[in-house]
Amino acid sequence: MIKRIGFLIFLLFRIPLAGEEMISLSPYPWMKVTYEGEARVYNSRLDKLPRTDPFYHAQGDTGHFIKVLEYIPDSADGDRYSILFSMGESGDSQYLFYREGSFDEPHFILHCDHLHFRGDGILIAQASTNRMFPQSQKYALQKGRIRELPQPFYAIGLESVAMRDLEIYAGKRMEKVIDTVREGEKVTILAAEFKENPERYLIRNARGLCGWIRIPHGVWVDETPVRDIYYHGD
Repeated sequence: MIKRIGFLIFLLFRIPLAGEEMISLSPYPWMKVTYEGEARVYNSRLDKLPRTDPFYHAQGDTGHFIKVLEYIPDSADGDRYSILFSMGESGDSQYLFYREGSFDEPHFILHCDHLHFRGDGILIAQASTNRMFPQSQKYALQKGRIRELPQPFYAIGLESVAMRDLEIYAGKRMEKVIDTVREGEKVTILAAEFKENPERYLIRNARGLCGWIRIPHGVWVDETPVRDIYYHGD
């Protein structure tokens, strides 16, 4: 929990780069959207929108939905999207992308806390809910399609502690032991393998040696071999 709060505070005080604009979502100011280029920012509940807006809605509970902005993620293809934010059940935050002219169903949904748009079709989504660690994913959004772009690893960079004795290995096949980490020893979790549900993690022990360990995806906080890597969800 402390590491997760620290991660959110880091984003909360993040200084935008030159040319970036930042939106702190109301009433969830710890959720951030940054973008480059021109956009029409609303940052408004649906019942507070103009009645002419296609997303205006005043019936029932609309407090969990926010129209964030209208934006062209890729200036080269010119597709405009209305981007809505929803704080779903159990804090499952999500961004809903509606392509211009199609407002009945979202074109796609990203489950994450923070979004960064570069204006060239590239966007970065950052999230920790329903994941094993704070995760940054890079996407390409072009011509109405979105796909995740590969990374060598998922970067982590957390200072943590071993909850039991661990052997660290030279490779992800877990065949050759490099060293042993003792219960209570400080470790740095450097990265995770790039896959949908990572289970192999690259760590550095107190003696400066790096190696791989396995942590099953979905492991609970009281079962994890390393304090801060566990499933942050229901």
